[in-house]
Amino acid sequence: MAALVVVVVPVAARGAWPAPARAERGIVASPQALATRAGEAILAAGGSAVDVAVATSLAVAVTEPYGSGLGGGALAVVHVDGVTTTFDMRETAPAAATRDMFVKDGHVVAGESTWSARASGIPGLVRGLVAMHKRYGRLPLAVVAAPAISYARDGIPVSERMHAAMAAYGERLNPAGRAIFLTPAGEPWPVGALLRQTDLARTLERVVASAGEDFYVGETARTLVAAVHAEGGLWTAADLAGYAVKERPPVTGSYRGYAVHSMGPPSSGGLLLVQMLGVLEASDVKGLDFGSAAYVHRLAETMKRAFAMRAHGLGDPDQFPVDWARFIGAGVISRLRRDVAGAERATPAAELSEVDVKPTESTHTSHLGVLFANGDAVALTQTVNLGFGSGRVAAGTGVVLNNEMDDFSALPGAPNAFGLVGDEANAVAAGKRPLSSMTPTLLLKDGEAVGVFGSPGGSTIITTTLQLVLNVVDHGMDAGAAVGAPRVHHQWYPDALIYEPWALSADTRAALEGRGHALTLRDHLGNGSALWRAADGRLEGAADPRGEGTAGGK
Repeated sequence: MAALVVVVVPVAARGAWPAPARAERGIVASPQALATRAGEAILAAGGSAVDVAVATSLAVAVTEPYGSGLGGGALAVVHVDGVTTTFDMRETAPAAATRDMFVKDGHVVAGESTWSARASGIPGLVRGLVAMHKRYGRLPLAVVAAPAISYARDGIPVSERMHAAMAAYGERLNPAGRAIFLTPAGEPWPVGALLRQTDLARTLERVVASAGEDFYVGETARTLVAAVHAEGGLWTAADLAGYAVKERPPVTGSYRGYAVHSMGPPSSGGLLLVQMLGVLEASDVKGLDFGSAAYVHRLAETMKRAFAMRAHGLGDPDQFPVDWARFIGAGVISRLRRDVAGAERATPAAELSEVDVKPTESTHTSHLGVLFANGDAVALTQTVNLGFGSGRVAAGTGVVLNNEMDDFSALPGAPNAFGLVGDEANAVAAGKRPLSSMTPTLLLKDGEAVGVFGSPGGSTIITTTLQLVLNVVDHGMDAGAAVGAPRVHHQWYPDALIYEPWALSADTRAALEGRGHALTLRDHLGNGSALWRAADGRLEGAADPRGEGTAGGK
């Protein structure tokens, strides 16, 4: 089995930070320009914030099939008319899933939870988007989905990022996947070639005609189950028919006078983000100077403690009682503040907890955001997990099947593909939702959303989102600078402070090493976006220059 390949897009230097897009009524950002254009069209047609988000999400499913799609899931934080809720569209384990399905002779079987037909959980994206639209949509679903259907039916030009993903993962694709994403000669489609996904277009048309139900109980559902079974998977018709979207309360906190609303379990992202912001609020973040050794050290010590806590007691709240106070209770925040403030040197990972991990990293998943001048907003992160999910497309549907079963703890203490560790709270079980790092986040002022943040990137999602918030709130950056600024990351294990090019000067690296940090250079961290209501009331937004996204509005 070949090693996991990471699709790399170079980080922008400081001089290449994007100028933010600006708008009066509403703004949208996504990781793909055509998807953003779809959102803008629905905005121009008078759609609500949720209409714009659903249109953009469906368009992302077509234009970033290696990162997300109808065969995966999503988590969304939605603020409409002064009220925030979250939609949990996370995949679920099939009814036939068992605790040790990826374990043999006491060891995790390599590749079984990532590239096998049993790696796919039951998708939630379609039913979740339809539920959001039914509640908050203003335009007909057919209008909202029209751009995505057009992109799939008429074709889209292959981008550099898509070409790189085809080249990286093409050998893993099943015949149905190769028939779409590789040329007849078995090569990646060249940049600029027109990629048509006609089966996916027909699937989307059936989804619209049935208000989403065909995907779960109709022709598409039957085709999906047959395709998964043909390759040795576990899905049944009952699994698809029984999938339920869960509406949950957001994780809430505060930072510098803003209310923070993020995603709760089965995501770890919101709890860790609120915890880290709570810890850092006691520090003079701006006074530490962006990129200085003191600033990066403070971030690293805060991050590693959060990730050490993530490894224990987090999972599907419907099957495991998650104690939010253990992560964001006032006493916990106070203790962590003292620990971080007192850490003059790098705290060894083994002093925080013990586990042996050898992680890899990936940057897939897709994030989008919508912000309206009236204070309505959506932050939505969607995924099929690794590049092109399990490498399987359900023949006849155009649907890329996820490999989200890898996000369970196949064996307590064993890392998943992102190097993240869990315990029995995140063990495999029938109908259970795996733990996620997705961190769609809103900042509110006086009951109205003023900021929308998030990113893909596996374990780096949480720390990328944290730094986007800090960049805007503490460092006063506009949205373009906030997403362009270089980042750092620490996830407890491996015990390394990861940094991007331009993030640390030579003197800063020397000072951090002098404090005991082991440094690891990585080409890029995350692919986020930031939307913000500026001081003059105008909306601004930017997508990450590390990717191919854009922001735009009216």
